[in-house]
Amino acid sequence: MRGNIGEWSELYTMFKLLADGKLYAADADTNKIPDIYYDVLKIIRCSDNDKLEYRRNGEVKVVNATTGETMCTVPISGFVEQTDKLLKSIKEKKNEKTKGAFELPESWNFAQSIKCNTLKAKSQDKADIVIMVHDVMCGRDDTFGFSIKSQLGSSSTLFNASGATNFTFMLIGNKLSADEIAVFEGFKKFKDKFDYLHSLGTDIVFIKTDNKTLDFNLRMVTSEMPKIFAEMIKCYFEGRSAMLSELVDIIADSGIVKTLDNRVYLRHKVKELLTNIALGMVPNTLWTGDYEATGGYIIVKDDGDVVCYHIYNQNAFRNYMLANTKFDTPSKSRHGFGSIYEENGKQFLKLNVQIRFVK
Repeated sequence: MRGNIGEWSELYTMFKLLADGKLYAADADTNKIPDIYYDVLKIIRCSDNDKLEYRRNGEVKVVNATTGETMCTVPISGFVEQTDKLLKSIKEKKNEKTKGAFELPESWNFAQSIKCNTLKAKSQDKADIVIMVHDVMCGRDDTFGFSIKSQLGSSSTLFNASGATNFTFMLIGNKLSADEIAVFEGFKKFKDKFDYLHSLGTDIVFIKTDNKTLDFNLRMVTSEMPKIFAEMIKCYFEGRSAMLSELVDIIADSGIVKTLDNRVYLRHKVKELLTNIALGMVPNTLWTGDYEATGGYIIVKDDGDVVCYHIYNQNAFRNYMLANTKFDTPSKSRHGFGSIYEENGKQFLKLNVQIRFVK
């Protein structure tokens, strides 16, 4: 079995939770909160034919949930040992700067011995792992799906770019000649492109979200969100910042919205948008408002610790999302943006971004 660091991290998360028996909450800086945790009762994995439960109670019993048959029993110490070995192997591959998929035979042999035949659990939503936990705070058992983000490898993407994520802007001020457009196209960096535009007395204003579904999804947060998001994109390409937390403050000062406190309002709305994206919203599917990753996020930290942002603790989760995300420039050739074009005597420019975690 071959997998990349992110995929091996999902298997590591399973091993780690069964070894430790606890899933700790994190603050906005991903620091473990020792007093807030959830006891791991079992992990549920679905394959093509079976639904398996890894029940933890002094030992780990692997049970076919459909038939009730016990497939095997493994001591907790086995998961502790394999967790340490898998973490060491992943870090070695990272230090070797291994790109793409790779094999980890010992970890995979152990996975197969516990009837785990895929690195990634089968899922049709954003939940990478399904866990039944005991909440010591309220004294009840619940089952949740969590999305897993690993800091062991390169930073993960939160919002993927596609042709459906283009935003159209119109050029205002001085119209560009063919020669000036050629100069604009010649710059490699978008900051240089926009510096050149401004030197000509030209600016851009947001016209529309190209994809109607994405426009609807953004408006589920607030009717102003397409304009807010587009203004953040513009500021990013002008080279003012990549961090979403900083871009929010920049556009708050620009007066794009008129509220009692623009900064408070915009931070709240962008946090809501990021939460929606993290837990279910995708650009080209109509967003109903229902979360798919019903538990929240699990973070595999670069030291191997595993912590979570549970939807019960929304403040820490939302603060984490805003503080740890940034814009990134996707491929212009693949997604068809970044060039000036003319329609009906007016000039336009499409821009596109993806959102990536800082680490």
